[in-house]
Amino acid sequence: MLSTSLDVGSKGSTNIIQGDAKVIQVDYSNEASIKHALTGVDVVISAVPEAAFDVQWKIAVAAKEVDVKLFVPSEFGAISEGESEGLQPLQVEKANVQAKLKALGLPYTAFYTGGFADQTWLPYVL
Repeated sequence: MLSTSLDVGSKGSTNIIQGDAKVIQVDYSNEASIKHALTGVDVVISAVPEAAFDVQWKIAVAAKEVDVKLFVPSEFGAISEGESEGLQPLQVEKANVQAKLKALGLPYTAFYTGGFADQTWLPYVL
């Protein structure tokens, strides 16, 4: 699990991860730091929010360079692959990420979860 400090002066995560998982603090502005963290990793599952898609691309490029076998982009929500006509801006941005992954030659898998209940049903609850 890659982590970044949440505030200046923090020493990283205080959460304990069970099993063989490790928490590795990464400086996402430093390409060498990202590569070091991904060295020896087979699969990267990205769960970055929309505001961090630029970081997701840095992670993907580093993953390709250190021979990660599979990249899973942050795709939670509606289907974004294919034509961008009629898609919401976030879906277009996600489709662009997939196009870049194809061009990069990094194998990837996208998981579409569909709409989240709080977004889908909220208009009917109020």
